[in-house]
Amino acid sequence: MPTEIIDPISHPGWDTLIGAMPERSFFHSSNWAAVLRESYSYRPLYFTRFEGPKPAKPSVVIPVMGVESFLTGKRGVSIPFTDYCEPIVSDEGGFPPVFDEVLQYGRRAGWKYLELRGGAKHLNGAAPYRSYLRHVLKIHGQEKLLFSSIKPNTRRNIRAAQKSGIRIAVSDLESDLHEYYRLHCLTRHRHGAPPQPYRFFRAIHRNAISKGKGFTVLGRYEGRAVAGAVYLHSCKRGIYKFGASDLRFQRLRANNLVMWEAIRWFSKNGFEELCFGRTEPENAGLVRFKTGWGAEAGEVLYYRFDIPSGKTLKHTDSRIFDGYYRKIPAPIFKLIGSLLYRHAG
Repeated sequence: MPTEIIDPISHPGWDTLIGAMPERSFFHSSNWAAVLRESYSYRPLYFTRFEGPKPAKPSVVIPVMGVESFLTGKRGVSIPFTDYCEPIVSDEGGFPPVFDEVLQYGRRAGWKYLELRGGAKHLNGAAPYRSYLRHVLKIHGQEKLLFSSIKPNTRRNIRAAQKSGIRIAVSDLESDLHEYYRLHCLTRHRHGAPPQPYRFFRAIHRNAISKGKGFTVLGRYEGRAVAGAVYLHSCKRGIYKFGASDLRFQRLRANNLVMWEAIRWFSKNGFEELCFGRTEPENAGLVRFKTGWGAEAGEVLYYRFDIPSGKTLKHTDSRIFDGYYRKIPAPIFKLIGSLLYRHAG
């Protein structure tokens, strides 16, 4: 059957079509596509092949966003600002022709490269661009068993946060997401990375959280938010997308209680798993935090295919400005993020 290029935002019943596919995640949903289009004007191009009589089911889906920038050029990314996005494949023999059509489209569109964030088992040993860890916690309905599977040090931190007077709120209000954003900017500045513009978070609220596809968790101490996180979900699978804190209150271990209350929420609502997102293997502290919850680590490989030559590209470290960014005043730092993220896709 011919490959169709679909916009999941306008395609009738897109989320239902992919809902039963093993590789599906929130990042394949129309909600996430709407967030990226609204925030950065990216064009959804989901290369899809269907099988069977109508209403046909997808046999191959390679989701791509077309990114056009006068600073960084044209390219296809699957998917920008996404931790991982495996191609959806039920017909293994159908993947190569669909992938070829993506590359052909890229040549006609003048893309510099195509980036896939996943897809190792379909790419026949292609050399990866980058490698990350992905931690996944299997969820079940028994809270005591979940708590006992957590490592002792993490359990102690949860109890310490409870005793310190941290109060937790699980919320779908934009006002609480905005309160989280203050912590987000503090944390990004501390790490030397500009924060995403608030319009991105507003789009997350409008297209996901307000539609029952996510929530914010805040840990407050004496009425002030000192730690928080943003979670997204679909098809009984959750994702820990963002986390942040005020370093002045680190001794309270509020981050641990925020995560535990989110895990309890997913468990009570019948979810199958919580993904902790991608992690750079060399980030030992973050790896330790995620494994402390009993999450199992797997590898996520990113690939970049040079469109003119068809060859895979290798990553070069581009974090030369991290130390410089930390010295920039916070308001200018936020402006940099607002101006540049669309081009960074």
